[in-house]
Amino acid sequence: MSRTPLFVRIARPTYGTYLKRKHQIETVGLENLPADGPYLVLGNHTHLMDAFFVSTSLPVHIRWVIGAHLFKNQILKVLLQKLVGGISKQQGRSDFQTIRDISEAFKRGEVVGMFPEGTRTWDGEPLGFDETTAKLVRMFKVPVVFVLLESGYAQKPRWADKARKGRLTIRVLKPFTPEEIKQLSLQELLDHLTQQLAFSHRRWQEEHHYAYSGPAQALGLQQVLYLCPECGAGSSIVTHDDQVECAQCGFALALDAYDRFSLVRGSRSFIDVPQWHAWERGELEKFLVDAKDDTPLFPPDKGELFQLGVGNRLRLLTKRFTLSLSAQGLTLTRLDHKSSDVLGDSKVLQFPFNRIQSMIVNVKSTVELYMDDTLYRVRIHKRSSILKYIESYQTIKARATKTQAEVGT
Repeated sequence: MSRTPLFVRIARPTYGTYLKRKHQIETVGLENLPADGPYLVLGNHTHLMDAFFVSTSLPVHIRWVIGAHLFKNQILKVLLQKLVGGISKQQGRSDFQTIRDISEAFKRGEVVGMFPEGTRTWDGEPLGFDETTAKLVRMFKVPVVFVLLESGYAQKPRWADKARKGRLTIRVLKPFTPEEIKQLSLQELLDHLTQQLAFSHRRWQEEHHYAYSGPAQALGLQQVLYLCPECGAGSSIVTHDDQVECAQCGFALALDAYDRFSLVRGSRSFIDVPQWHAWERGELEKFLVDAKDDTPLFPPDKGELFQLGVGNRLRLLTKRFTLSLSAQGLTLTRLDHKSSDVLGDSKVLQFPFNRIQSMIVNVKSTVELYMDDTLYRVRIHKRSSILKYIESYQTIKARATKTQAEVGT
């Protein structure tokens, strides 16, 4: 069983108790936890504090697999690695060191936790994950415990500026044994894992009809909603209080405590954020197909931070730039007048999709990407949507993968 670090033993009855009270956490199904390690905990990812919520609620120390970007902060690195026992993982890329670290933890009888989706949901709907997780589960040959965080999204959606009041249920499901895992094909195993972790806030609300109220219900939603359904304008959505509006045509919806929309102005309405988001993703795919060359698909976004990965640190390149999106990739235009030993006098930097190896959002309005084995981090203004860049990359990548598969057959 995992040896609980002194720091965690002190934090659990103090900070942990505070968390459980503040977030009204109820834990269900603790009887399903195996008596001893090793085992793997898999959970759905809904809230920034998910790992803390689970660690506080389960009577066992969990060594969480954590995004490598957090380890680049030296203070956080000490906290996560030395005091908590976190395992670093570079999101969006294969990481053999992570696999070795997890294997060593299991050999010591420890408990390891992962969020297979790799990132938090933007609209309360499950993100899904690829077969990599299924391969790891089969490789490790330890029991798998599924933990569902029910409506962590509603307490503070990823896009939200303000938290809301309401309960959170952590549900521990029956373990999946190595013997059961062995009997399934890789696809069957992936389907089972996906089914167990596919929590939908929309479906949960339809069943429970529970209010999560806050001081600014819709503030920040423009991070997700980047297209107006009324006039089709891009990056035109603004938010305040419970209102979502288009700055171009005046179209407006109101978001209630049940995350449902009601029409304020205009003729086009959606039931909720997932429905709007699904519509705009479909429109974005059409834009990417019909777009010509490097024509910008949206107005440029104001940049705030551009960094280069150097070893385990991040080097600042500039804070004055704009970022724009085309069907070919990302374009960063510098607004400063300084020469750089890295950038030289170049004012325009291109990040073509076909050269980007991985691309993820690691914190609000910040994208981290690898191009030609070099790490770059780009942050735009918090009132802009970084999501449209990620979803464009995912669409282009999926299309390229499909084309390669068709050629192969």
